[in-house]
Amino acid sequence: MWLRITVGVIIMVLISPILVVIPMSFSSSSFFEFPPPGYSLKWYESFFNNREWVIGLFRSLIIALFTSILATILGIMASLTVTRLNFWGKKLFMTLMVAPMIIPVIITGVALYHSFAPLNLSNSFIGLILAHTVLAIPVVFVTVTASLKGMDRNLEWAALGLGSTPIGAFFKVTLPLIRPGVLSGALFAFIISLDEVVVTMFLAGSKTKTLPIAMWENLRIQVDPTMAAVSTILIGLTISLFVSQELVSARKARLKNKLQ
Repeated sequence: MWLRITVGVIIMVLISPILVVIPMSFSSSSFFEFPPPGYSLKWYESFFNNREWVIGLFRSLIIALFTSILATILGIMASLTVTRLNFWGKKLFMTLMVAPMIIPVIITGVALYHSFAPLNLSNSFIGLILAHTVLAIPVVFVTVTASLKGMDRNLEWAALGLGSTPIGAFFKVTLPLIRPGVLSGALFAFIISLDEVVVTMFLAGSKTKTLPIAMWENLRIQVDPTMAAVSTILIGLTISLFVSQELVSARKARLKNKLQ
């Protein structure tokens, strides 16, 4: 009971500042005020009537989608390398894979800018996707590696012994077993890309401005509850993704129990 209470308190401390933003997005006031003096949808209307905001949202979603796909593919390959092979420098390789999680983001941004600028990848969607992928790969790598280490390797050997190729065994046996870890990694990669600001500031331009950059620029010019409306939309999108993942996982668990 005490553990549940402690966890509940920790969760409330973490999410309380976020929950304050939601009612302010429906405020009738022209500035941030909590509790709101009244309620209105005018700030959501302001967001959807602002072409820059809407285009920035679509850009962020497209970049996040491709980042998630690329980071998931590369993260799975790196995880398979670590869990299936023994080679010189394995610990160094693992350290480098999680380095973007440790190194300050601003340092990564400066490094990527100086690397991408000579290649004409700055102010381009390809450059942003590659940059966001660098930040997202460690999350996929960690989640998939944990799933692979918890998997029974004998199932792979059985598939190979029955005549399957290594690639066939991966797609028919390994991938279905580690799917929860893969989906979690892909989801976190999507969210990391969707919320990324610092690295994007170094690489984005007028044609590739994402929603977080538009929010940052708006904060420097004026502050009104439109910012809270945008934040609420992003919060709702993030929660929807996590809920969808949980529903899919629960459904698969029920089907698995029925088959057993």
